Amino acid sequence: MSHANLSVELADMESVKEPLQNGGNQIRVIDFSPWRDPSSTLEERNAVIAALRYSCTTHGFFQLVGHGVPLALQKQVLECARTFFAQPMAEKMAVSIKKSMGRANRGYETLQGQTLQPGMLPDLKEIGAEVPGDDPRAGRFLQGPNLWPPSLPKMDFEAPLMEYRGRLVEIAELLLDLLRQALPGPPRKDLFDEFRVRPSTNLRLLHYPPQTSTDARQMGGITLLLQQPGASGLEVLHPSSCRWIPVPATEGCLVVNIGDLLNLWTDGYYVSAVHRVLNREPKHRFSAPFFYNGNIDCHFTPLDLDGKTSSKKAQTVEEHICGKLTASMKRITPAAIATDSESVETEVPIRV
Repeated sequence: MSHANLSVELADMESVKEPLQNGGNQIRVIDFSPWRDPSSTLEERNAVIAALRYSCTTHGFFQLVGHGVPLALQKQVLECARTFFAQPMAEKMAVSIKKSMGRANRGYETLQGQTLQPGMLPDLKEIGAEVPGDDPRAGRFLQGPNLWPPSLPKMDFEAPLMEYRGRLVEIAELLLDLLRQALPGPPRKDLFDEFRVRPSTNLRLLHYPPQTSTDARQMGGITLLLQQPGASGLEVLHPSSCRWIPVPATEGCLVVNIGDLLNLWTDGYYVSAVHRVLNREPKHRFSAPFFYNGNIDCHFTPLDLDGKTSSKKAQTVEEHICGKLTASMKRITPAAIATDSESVETEVPIRV
């Protein structure tokens, strides 16, 4: 059989119903610690893989605990977001994405700079793997030197963010192997080896002002989201019921979701679900999503999990992401784009 792509496009949003409340489907919490503890049993590790399989084939989202990222570091990352977005606009524009090298897409971006979906209203600061300016990769798509605000001390801003990014790279790459094991078969052990070579990774600091802001989109690769504890608003669209599932903002939890790239690579076996943020509370909301996009030169072909001969076209990660960006831009009409960025101070992230 062929696994259908279960992603929901914006054109289908009219059929979406109100959020599920208590008693409805929930995003599972998965304890990652058996795969970090050498003394864990095979049964405990297999239980993690089974939970991943269920979550990734049901709605493509789960919450992760036992991941090993210190709570103090998580709090520091969110504090970095608060500190950065509290700066005067002139200080933020000093690291404008327009100053980014080539197509690296590093820095701070205003709404007028790029609009990918109507109604997306978070502030954005983009940080990635540090690729020096004299590196042959610098200036290529999603690769290049970061832009660090000169007004913020390195030890208080750059250092904790890069430490956090490094820890999430390790988690994402272990997750990739577990996701491979959770596939039917499972596929060969080296399935994601090329994908993990010099991966493109992006850490974003997001700020949602005290206003309702919708963000219905699908990501690529793996996303690990750090939420501000107690700041509700994230909701996931259940692909089959078309109901919104609230995701609690729980201290210590990382929210993980499957993106379009893995949905395509697994021929729809893993779901890439639409999600949104509705900041209904009269307060500011901060979060830090981390995107593992992998080696942008990696070639991949959708898996034939039913054992049939593949007739699907191979493509690179960069081709896939750029194709998604192009398709997203084409869906935007001028009427859907807000222009008053100073009054709401809003920025839009790149959809990767």
